[in-house]
Amino acid sequence: MSLTYLRLEIVRVIRNRRVLIFSILLPVILEVVLGGQYKHGTVNGAAATAYLMVSMGIFGAMSTAMGISGSIAVERQVGWNRQLRLTPINPTNYVISKVLLSLLMVGPTLLVVYAVGIAALGVHLSAAVWTQIFFGSWLSALPFAALGLVVGYLAKPDSIQQINGLVFFVLALVGGLWLPIENMPSVMRTIAHYTPTYWAVQVAHNPLFHGKLNATAILVLLAWAVGLGVIGFRRFQADTARA
Repeated sequence: MSLTYLRLEIVRVIRNRRVLIFSILLPVILEVVLGGQYKHGTVNGAAATAYLMVSMGIFGAMSTAMGISGSIAVERQVGWNRQLRLTPINPTNYVISKVLLSLLMVGPTLLVVYAVGIAALGVHLSAAVWTQIFFGSWLSALPFAALGLVVGYLAKPDSIQQINGLVFFVLALVGGLWLPIENMPSVMRTIAHYTPTYWAVQVAHNPLFHGKLNATAILVLLAWAVGLGVIGFRRFQADTARA
């Protein structure tokens, strides 16, 4: 993997204002707006404000990770894949760099959401729970980074934003991010189990309820990440072959 290429990618993403707006500001705004309704409630024994904060963290992590699709679509449009043939960067390193970039950008998003949770919602958690929530939420972004690869290489550049947004919101809704799975109709509860969002919610919220990460959910998320990653890599190879 080229660290120079990764550094240039990070600088380019930071300069993109849309990343700031949709990946950080949107979950923060929702957190503050909805926070007043959660002040004195509980969810499965945990403070509702903490539950909301974690949900908005996952929201931001998903958005940040899937944002990789937009840059991939632009690079396809300008013929970047043809240029890659003239550089030392091989396809594997390129794909790994894209996924790693997504994960690196997720960290700041989570930290901002959690800082707002402390300052605006008065969330108080132990150091151990904070650590597990952060790690679980960060890890939950991995399959969505891989999904961003798939969308980026399947969708056309002029429709990438619409398709990416549709996939994102459907997964968030059906996967139980907006509504606790227990409050969903039985059909939706069944469907939710077949989405990566459901397992991301399980991983990130479990420390609030049980003080530990859900090992089964972590394994399922990793399986999603591997499966989607393989599909994304193959799509990259096919796209490069046509370039």
